[in-house]
Formats: sequence, structure tokens, C-alpha cells
Amino acid sequence: MRSKIKYMYLCCLLGFSSIGYAQKNLQYRMEVKTDLTKGSFSVKGILSFQTEAYSADSVQIVLTKGDTEPVIRLLNTDVKISKTDTSRNSSGDIVYQLSFSRSLAPGSQLNFDYQYERGSRRSFQYFIDSTFCMAGGYGTAWYPQVNSLADDGSKKYTRGTGTISVTTAPALTAVMAASTAKVLTGSPAKTLEFSYTQPDIFSLYIGNYNTHHYNGIVPFYAYTLASTPYNEEVPIKSEQVLSFLSTQFGPLKIPSFSIIEFPEHVSEQTGIGGASLLGGILMPSSAIRRFNYALFGHELAHQWWGNLVMAKGNKGEAILSEGMAQYGSLQVVQKFDPEHAIDYRKTGYPGYIKDQSGFGYLKNAAAGNDEPLTRLTGSNDHIIADSKGFLVLELLSETVGKQNFNKALHQMTSKYQTSGLRWEDFTKEISLASGTKLDWFFKQWFEQTGIPEWKSSWQQQQNEVLLSITQQNNSYRFPLQLLITYENGESSLKKVEISQQISKLKIPVKGKVKSIKTDPYFQVIHWGEEMKPEAVAMAKVSAVQKLRIEQKFEAAEKLALSYIDTLSKSDKYGVEFSLLYILGRMKGTQKKNAEALEYYMRAVRCASRTTDYLAYSYYRIAQLAAEKKDRELFNWAVQNALKADELNNDNDHIRTMTDRLSF
Repeated sequence: MRSKIKYMYLCCLLGFSSIGYAQKNLQYRMEVKTDLTKGSFSVKGILSFQTEAYSADSVQIVLTKGDTEPVIRLLNTDVKISKTDTSRNSSGDIVYQLSFSRSLAPGSQLNFDYQYERGSRRSFQYFIDSTFCMAGGYGTAWYPQVNSLADDGSKKYTRGTGTISVTTAPALTAVMAASTAKVLTGSPAKTLEFSYTQPDIFSLYIGNYNTHHYNGIVPFYAYTLASTPYNEEVPIKSEQVLSFLSTQFGPLKIPSFSIIEFPEHVSEQTGIGGASLLGGILMPSSAIRRFNYALFGHELAHQWWGNLVMAKGNKGEAILSEGMAQYGSLQVVQKFDPEHAIDYRKTGYPGYIKDQSGFGYLKNAAAGNDEPLTRLTGSNDHIIADSKGFLVLELLSETVGKQNFNKALHQMTSKYQTSGLRWEDFTKEISLASGTKLDWFFKQWFEQTGIPEWKSSWQQQQNEVLLSITQQNNSYRFPLQLLITYENGESSLKKVEISQQISKLKIPVKGKVKSIKTDPYFQVIHWGEEMKPEAVAMAKVSAVQKLRIEQKFEAAEKLALSYIDTLSKSDKYGVEFSLLYILGRMKGTQKKNAEALEYYMRAVRCASRTTDYLAYSYYRIAQLAAEKKDRELFNWAVQNALKADELNNDNDHIRTMTDRLSF
């Protein structure tokens, strides 16, 4: 899940990711007519499917609230709707429960037609203005989605096939990934027809696009907005990453692959900083202008985890989608940018989300925000799965061996495309591939909260070192690397197994030992002594950030201000600065620009400021200055944004952002 919109990383996989492909043969014939200048987005068509046993008495069709009440009619003359109930799902979509006057036999064919005006009312992954439209089918039911039932009782959207015609103004282009398209008309309006022969959740994007073709392992199409220079590095490196991940996860059978740009202002307003849909990825303009291995690795890994294979049921759902995508991202970094792999694991990959690292988890755990990896809820699907989750998966792969782990992943992506992947299936396939029982690992790392914390001491006795490892909390079992440095400057790396609360080990050495560092490359997520003080201090930031992600703005502001009032003057980690930055972002999201500017100005005046967010603080000030036509403030903010980014090794590529600002 990525976004270079600091602290607003809501989306990455476009998905609610559980499925029971239960309602059979779901087919659509749909017409979409848009007029972006008027905010009009009208939809009509027919859908049909065969019922399962659990839907003998009723079915659920889901739609987001639009400008008009939808008309949904059952076309079967031999079946009557006796009652229609409505409710809201966790995404805020309206669930229409259509009850039948009599029970239906499994496999009964149902046919509905529907018609409504969706309009410009925004929801998660639905955005429309005069120049651009985004309708992400995983994040919002912009078309009638049919609920299916998984084994554990969870209800999720069903994939379908069919044809969708989209009519736009002639200057605009509609894009739908993993489909085949043909032009029906070009004037006075443009109509494209998209055909889906492989079941999918439909996502639609409309903008002033230029289309670029790149011959790769499959045809690559880059859809860039007219104002964005084409960067061929993006499809070239995307293909390299996709090819590499195929060796890790298995073949990916898609007709083509699309890289779709969406405007930076849409990313700003929605908090979406990158997303994946089967056969394509969605990236904001700032990401299209450069290539980040962690970001693209994550979104491309979602092609398998959450798109090709969807989690079935709630248990382990976040790990089987978000966690596995983040694990894939780490494999990409270790392959293509290995010198930054330890940064990714420990404190965050340069130019990517710093909180998606071991340190990110420590901050949340210190704030009291922790759940077992198999039971993540709400925003923790991303917060914990993308910090602790991917590191635990990496440790699992090392425990069973990369070859065995990849063998299991290949089996899963081949075997569970249609049925969906349960957590029990995942653990079974890993255990079968490894040839050993791994119940202890899954219980220790996935079924409980927390991570190891230990203290070490050692003393040398001739050609041996007596090493003592004392765990501070639960007794964990894990492999531990030791970096032994000798007084003559030489060093060696040794691996030991820790399985008790107090482990006393005899380590053979070949000279006078100067130091022993445990887990020097942060391969086991743990409470490191050098990281703990900062994590505890920054826990305040994580607590406020969680409320912000959940859009509890009033509670987040109240908590942030209470923290600021009680901070000590030392504040060496920049807690006040980070809190003020979050407050500025919240006010900006709420269009309270004067209050946002005040918070940003207070932030940059703090005595202690983190390099991660300093350049973006000045950039936000420049944005607001441009809106209010304050040339002096604008120039000052841009100059300082560029200077701050330079001091941070240009990790934020701020110049690509400031160059797009204008009065």
C-alpha cells in the first residue's frame, strides 16, 4: 500500500480480497455514459447468475449511494420479490437484500436489469471532476455487485464476465485493465466497448490519456495524462519486476498489462497513492515520473495476491493480500536494490512509506495498537500487515527454505485461483512443501501479538565465547545471526538457534573478540535496544495517525493537541513536528486551508524536525501559497522544500512535485 502523500496510505490493493466465487456464472451487459463537465455518470444494463444453495431465499446486490435511487428489477416471470431490505456494509455501500416469495433450487438462473445516475458523490475509490474519473470496483460498488458467501460467513463481491460500453467526450479515453477493447463510435461522443472473458471486478478510469505500447512478456500499455512526459523506465522496469515475481509466485496469465496514471490532485484528495487491479496498476503522477522498487514491487506483487488469488474468509485475509504483496516487494528490493534491503526491513525503504518497516510496527505496538496477524481488523489490515506481517513472512520463507517456500507459493497460485485461498490452505501448503510441522511457527508469529525482545551478554574464554541471550517477554523460537568482530578488524557471521527464555551458548572463535552484534541485518523483527526509545516516543504519532486513517479527524486533532501540550522541550525525535504535520494534512483534506497552513508553519518552526517529512511540509506550504496567490511565500516554501529534499538524499523527489505547481 503506498502513497507518497505522507501519512495517508489508505490504498494499495484495490480489494476487499475475500471471495467465495459462489454465485455462479455472473455476467454483465452494461452501458456507462459520462459527462465529466456536468459530473454525470449514468449506468444501466443487465446482470445474470445462477444461485447457490445459501441464496435460495434471497440474494444481496450492493451499490454505492448515487444522485438517484437505483432501479433494480428482477426479470424472471416465475420468481417474485416479496421484500427488499437495505443496510450498509463496512465500506458504506448500500446492501439490497432481495427476498424471494419462494425458495429457489440451487443453480436457478436469475436475471436483473438496473439503471441509476451515480453522479459526482465521492466514496472510496470513486472520484469525478471535470477532467478525470476513477471508479475502482474493489473499493466502491459503482456498478451492481453481487455478494457471495465464504465458509466463515463473510460476504464479499463476486467476480463477473461480460461487456461494458463506456461513452465519453471525444478528447477523453476510458481505460479498463485485463479486458479487450474496441471502438464503437468516435463522434460526437466516443464509445469504447470492453470485454471480459476472465472473471474480474471491474475498475474504470477516464482521462485525457496518451497511450504508449511496450513489447514485453505480455503487451504493456502505459496510459499517461497529456501533461506528463512519458517515462519509458517505468514499463521497462515493471516488466523486469513482473518477470522476477513470476519466478517467485508462478505464471501470471493475463492478456495484457496496463500502467495507468491518475492525477496528483486526485491522489491528494482521496489519499490513494497506488493500487493494483488484475492486469494493471494505478499510479499517481509523481510515481509515474520515477520508478521506486518497493512501491512498484508491492503493487505488482498484488497481481498474484489479492487479484489472481483472493483470500477466502476473514482469517488471515490481510496477510494473504497485503502481507504477501509486501513480502513480494521485499523480494524485489533484495533482487534489484539489495543495498537498501536492510533499510526496508528495519526503518523503511528510501522514497517509500517509512512506517512499512519493523520500526513502523514498533511505533504502533508502543501505542497499544497490535493484533494477531491472522485477526487484523480495520486499518490494521495495512498498518500491521505491511510492517510486522511481511517481515514474519520473510522469516517463514527462511525457516522452510526459499526453494520450498516458492514451491508452495507456485502451488497456491495454480490451485486456488477459482476457489479462493483460506488461511488453512496457506498453512497446509507451506507445511507440505517444507516437509515439517510448522504449527509452532504459525502459533508463535501469526496467532499472538508481540515480537521478541532480548538482552545479550558475552565473555570470552580462550577460543570460545560464552553468549547469553535472555528474552524479556514470551519465549520465542527463532534463528539468530551473530556478527563477531575481532580486535584485528576481521569479522565473521554465525547463525544460532534460540528456543528458550534464557539461552546460553558456546561459540567457537578464532581470535580476540572486540564485539558481538545480534541480528545485525534485522532479519528477525524484534525490539532493538537502539530503536526502542524513539519508537516509544513516536508512538504518539502512530496513535494520531491511526485515527486519521480511519477519518476520525475530530478525535485525532484532540489527541494530537493533548500530546503537544504535554511534550517535553527536549523532543529530540521530532514528535511535535510530526503531529503538526498530520494536523495540517487533516485540515487540508477538510479544505480548511487557513488552519492547514497555520499547522504547517508551526511544524517547520519546530526545533526538532524529522527529515522524512520536512520537504513535504514545505511542499504543502507551497501548494497553499499557490492557491492564495502569495508569490513570496510560494518561492520561500519551494526553495526550502528543495533544500530539505537535497539534505534527505532526494528521497522525496520534491522537484517533480514543485515543478507541477503554478499560479
